[in-house]
Amino acid sequence: RKKDVQTPAVVQISVYSGHLAQGFGEQAVLARAVVERWYTAPGVRRVAVSERGVSGTLFLPPGPGPFPAVLDMWGGGGGLVEYRAALLASHGFVTFSLQYLSVSGPAADVHLSYFETAFKILQEHHLVAGERVAVLGLSFAASLCLSMAAYSEEVQPKCCVCISGSHAQPLKMSLLAVFENLNKNVHKARIDEKNRVIWRDLLLPIPTDPDMKIDVGRIKCPLLVIYGTDDLNWPAAESAEDVSVTVTPVTSV
Repeated sequence: RKKDVQTPAVVQISVYSGHLAQGFGEQAVLARAVVERWYTAPGVRRVAVSERGVSGTLFLPPGPGPFPAVLDMWGGGGGLVEYRAALLASHGFVTFSLQYLSVSGPAADVHLSYFETAFKILQEHHLVAGERVAVLGLSFAASLCLSMAAYSEEVQPKCCVCISGSHAQPLKMSLLAVFENLNKNVHKARIDEKNRVIWRDLLLPIPTDPDMKIDVGRIKCPLLVIYGTDDLNWPAAESAEDVSVTVTPVTSV
């Protein structure tokens, strides 16, 4: 993960003769170039946010606005991750990268109200078109986006984008309670032959009891669900299939 989005990632590209899969160090280089991958376009401003009990980073595109906006939330790895927000701001979206977990997990008893407040902070910013605010969540945060869109009486997102997540962990309580429920199934975690942890079985099978998952039928805004069939972290494909039965039409990529 790129930690400092205000400096580029330096990438060295080398060209060799023939098709090689290994042994590059022993081969002569035909040509070499160094390129920079920037995350923050010229004129984009980075503003640290700590207000109303909410923490994160706001990225503002250059220009007078008003701009569409995105509340950007990452997953259970925790910490503050900014590079997606910086890229979105570079393409004209005011983006709020929200911090809600420490690297070690929930540091406080966070409820749905925390995310509602973050949405309002973004929506009320003078450079934001208040009626054009989306929510975007990856992995664990996908369930936060779905919970917000389904249950919040104060937040009405323009659209909801969920990447590699599941609706089988509703935020009807605190984050601590959600993680405690997940820990009850930690025995289902597996280690593969490459010593990688596979978590997807923690939420399988997808519950048939509607109280055990987010009532996605309540969501009124457009919903985009993105998943990979080889995902071993969450049962994203199974969740997307179950969501598609309830929400019609649903765009699934």
